Amino acid sequence: MKKIITLAGFSVLLTLSAFSEESGETWSRTYRRVTDLEQKFAIMQNIAPLDDKSLEPFLTSSLEDLVYGDLSQYRRTPTTYDDWEALTRLIVKELGDVKAQGASTAIWDVVRTAEVPLLKAEALIALGQIRAVEYVSEIATILRNLNFNTRQENQAAEIEAYGAVTALDKMKDPAGLEPLFYAAIGWYSDRVTSYAEEAVLGLSDDPASMLIPVLTDAADYAEKRQAFALAMNSDSPPESKTNAAVVALKEGLKYAETDPTRIRQLANLRSDAITVLISMNASHSESPALLDQAIDEGEIDEGLIAIQALGIDGSRAAAEILARRLSEFNERQEAGLAINQDELLFVRQLIFALGEAGDEVGLQPLTEMAYVGYTPALVRQAEEAMKKISP
Repeated sequence: MKKIITLAGFSVLLTLSAFSEESGETWSRTYRRVTDLEQKFAIMQNIAPLDDKSLEPFLTSSLEDLVYGDLSQYRRTPTTYDDWEALTRLIVKELGDVKAQGASTAIWDVVRTAEVPLLKAEALIALGQIRAVEYVSEIATILRNLNFNTRQENQAAEIEAYGAVTALDKMKDPAGLEPLFYAAIGWYSDRVTSYAEEAVLGLSDDPASMLIPVLTDAADYAEKRQAFALAMNSDSPPESKTNAAVVALKEGLKYAETDPTRIRQLANLRSDAITVLISMNASHSESPALLDQAIDEGEIDEGLIAIQALGIDGSRAAAEILARRLSEFNERQEAGLAINQDELLFVRQLIFALGEAGDEVGLQPLTEMAYVGYTPALVRQAEEAMKKISP
């Protein structure tokens, strides 16, 4: 019997399709007359491509009939339910395409009740297109829960996560920042993580500043480093990136660990921050004291780049730290205390950094080097540095 009805329905459609200029209103009247879901779906396929904003009331009421009507009739058989889901999804998508503000409540109810991941994802995307920001907190919570990956059906969860990322991306609301960041570094495939990263970077004109609270609040050191890396990949102004680098360096110096893995994670965070300060030729009021601490905190490579960063900073505070440290080595050398090979690397780096800083406070320790027993090669390097400071 259903075949006969379906064939009759397609006959009607073929007749209507012959009139290519028929309006959306004609299609909507035809949609209301038929009762078979398969026929309604076929008619809606002709309505959806029109993207006719004037059909918003019709589309909204059609969705409400499907969502708030007698749902038991759509669950008689698996086929009936599949037809209902396909039709609902198509209408939801079209409501999103025409940015139907009045349909946001019904679409949100689809999100809440949908059992099929594709339908839930389509509803989330539609809310984003409508910019239904009244639901941004709920959508952020959905994505946050998916990020925890507690479900067994990863494929279904990923489909829903993509819908949530899309919604938050289109809404451009700060409430979406944290779940989007954790989606960007999460368990999903590249399709979701890459999109989530783009969404984070598109939330504002200054993502680096927005990511600073994420960096400081993250409990895991690797996550702090990832937040910092994302901030540096943004198009934020240089001063914002410098601020983020200083915060990252603070975080790297803030904690004391005994576990080798966590020690290395902190060192990586500090090194990343210092490298950014160097690459940006950055100067910041807080960085000299932090860099001074970093020299003592990590391995030799970290100390050397911290000294380099002090030279690039070029402030009086940075030059005073460099001069003090070189004077300490001079005192040891004059006292006949052995300076090992690693420490000689520090001496060379201090000489170079003082020359780069160009502050006269460096002249005294550089001059002293000629009289405390250093090799001629080091003395010549000190003389070159002094020429940079005072030609």
